[in-house]
Amino acid sequence: MPSLDFKNPRRDNDLPGSFLSGPGKFIVVIAGLAVLGLSRLSGDAPSVETEPAPEPPPVIATQAPLLPEPPTNQIITGKIDRGEAFSEALKSAGISHEEVFDLVKALRKGIHRADFNPNVVQRGDRFTAEVDSTGTVLGFEYIKRGSLESRILARRESAGLRAWKENVPLDRRVVVISERLEDSIWNALIATGKNPDVLSNRLSDIFEYEIDFMVDCRPGDRFTIAYEEFFKDDEFVRYGEILAAEYATGRERHQAYLYETPDGYRGYHNADGKSLRGIFLKSPLNYRRISSGFTNRRFHPVLKKYLKHHGIDYAASHGTPVWATAEGTVSFIGRKGALGKYIEVKHKNGYKTGYGHLSNYRRGLKKGSYVQQKQIIGYVGATGRATGPHLHYNFYTTHRGEYRLTNPSRVTNRPTGKPVPDHFMDNFIDTRNALYALFEHDSGSIVTAYLENDARMAE
Repeated sequence: MPSLDFKNPRRDNDLPGSFLSGPGKFIVVIAGLAVLGLSRLSGDAPSVETEPAPEPPPVIATQAPLLPEPPTNQIITGKIDRGEAFSEALKSAGISHEEVFDLVKALRKGIHRADFNPNVVQRGDRFTAEVDSTGTVLGFEYIKRGSLESRILARRESAGLRAWKENVPLDRRVVVISERLEDSIWNALIATGKNPDVLSNRLSDIFEYEIDFMVDCRPGDRFTIAYEEFFKDDEFVRYGEILAAEYATGRERHQAYLYETPDGYRGYHNADGKSLRGIFLKSPLNYRRISSGFTNRRFHPVLKKYLKHHGIDYAASHGTPVWATAEGTVSFIGRKGALGKYIEVKHKNGYKTGYGHLSNYRRGLKKGSYVQQKQIIGYVGATGRATGPHLHYNFYTTHRGEYRLTNPSRVTNRPTGKPVPDHFMDNFIDTRNALYALFEHDSGSIVTAYLENDARMAE
């Protein structure tokens, strides 16, 4: 920047060749004035024509130099490439080693490892950083590939970088689907263009105490569900919960309504407010088919003769997880003759279940271990007398103090979940009616507005 010289300018008497100092000049001027005055008074002085004083030179304004523009921050963007580490990607984008170190330190301190681990990143993850003119990171954003629901943020504060995870608000839509079965719920959902994996599994989980969709479904049955879909800027993110469901056969109608009491209890209930949660699940695994049912006369494929088969055989792939159909305590674990690797679980109220032909047991499981309902206890195999991988499932009830093998489909599955309390029944009925009214809309309809209007009217 050019600097201005703010020293005092030189005076005329300081110019080169000036020979008089200040006081001498003053005496000469006074004397000159006196002589001039006397000659005018005497009238003898010749007239002197004076030339007009020259105009002063124009003043040229000196423009002050412009101040430099304030430094602007730089925005750096980048993506993770195949096989690239988090720190390498940031350095390649132009962030210094020191700033990357500070950023990683802040991320590990502020964010749980399960939400974001700098050592585990994927190709396609995106990041944006704001840096100042010195290269210092002022802000940082990281979005995982395919994640529209959350993002990782960091901001420089007085104490340094602070990092946190932020959930991104999503748009919620409630959709109704109603389809008649030709062969399976899976294929019916495919015909609607929806994800059959997610919705069929969730529907199965809701009715898992009442319906076994592998054997109880018949052509002509109809299912109807009202469920949530979540979007970000009109881009689909994920499926939400099923709010209401109905499965109707020629003889029965099963209904489920998701209801949360004002004091926080949440679960699925039938139209009367009773919990759908029962003592036993309808099946102990996800299977392909039932290869042998509960019968007094079955041709044994190995022994080549007819025998009683007081259990159910579920055909499934080798290694398929097997879970306990009810909570209880392991009363036996080990080999048991033709059943191969076998587990027995003793339950309350005189029930017992058995799981045979397993390939292996869950690690750490032993006699006396407590297991929860739907907790994995083993894996499908073909140990013992078996022609292929399947699970042999036994169900015992007590009769006169002794355990007796029983057909599980004939056991009444008493509800174990909490019913809607009496003082909340009016509120539950309003919720149930609003959800059931959604079933009147055409399949594929977005019915969010109808549900929100009912909620506003209830307030």
